[in-house]
Amino acid sequence: MHLISHGRHHATFAFGDLRVVSLRDGYIDMPPTRLRDECGHPLDELPSAVPLVGDNLRLSVNAFFVTDGTRSVLVDTGASDVWHEPTMGLIHDALDEAGIDRAQITDVAITHRHEDHVSGLIAPDGTEAFTGLERVWIGAGDASVFTGRLAPLRDRVVPVSEEVAVNDWTTALPTPGHTPGHTVYEVRSGAGRLLLWGDTVHVPTLQFDRPDVAWEYDGDQPQARAARAALLERLVRPDHFVAGAHLDSPGIARVAPSHQGYALEYLAPPIG
Repeated sequence: MHLISHGRHHATFAFGDLRVVSLRDGYIDMPPTRLRDECGHPLDELPSAVPLVGDNLRLSVNAFFVTDGTRSVLVDTGASDVWHEPTMGLIHDALDEAGIDRAQITDVAITHRHEDHVSGLIAPDGTEAFTGLERVWIGAGDASVFTGRLAPLRDRVVPVSEEVAVNDWTTALPTPGHTPGHTVYEVRSGAGRLLLWGDTVHVPTLQFDRPDVAWEYDGDQPQARAARAALLERLVRPDHFVAGAHLDSPGIARVAPSHQGYALEYLAPPIG
């Protein structure tokens, strides 16, 4: 996988016969007290390798568009105007910058129900963001989010309760823990496999080296740790890559074993 173009809010990668476009929705600042040890308590001390902006952790918020030139899938949709404006809600600008026609997107795959992942299905003016939308894939445990402003999309929801094909080269993999319906999407090409995840990792400068560290909003912290451990072991295999919603934008990387944890190697420099 290699970078072929980029802009202020997007980066496009060649991945065998596929194109993977990282879309920057923005960022959110969170207090370090959100991080939890194995007893569920805030960490006593934050390692010096973890950068702070002011007194906060800065989390990138990314979505990903994958296409073979004919079919495509958009994984996550950002926050729209629902959460933490003006630093978030930029995905529609990112799609325009990347030359992606929103009207041509038929399949959206949601990693989980939280606002910074699902809200961009609706544009800030209250209309549907993707007028050609046919299917919204989401873990069955999170499908109840389709109420209120998301209710008009309910009849297009495909609940995922087991491993299932989204298309010929994308498979939905249930990974509950952060939420009951948290789901990872595996994309396959001649160049390898790419795992697109949502909130498996929030703080990449810490949770690869220390995958035991959880997040306050993990609904089931032990289950979230177990899911993260299994995915990290999967990612150290040859020709495996990760695209993460909260990895530093553009958020596409390799993973390797390192000491008692893992090392992350980004495939492109930061954007935004």
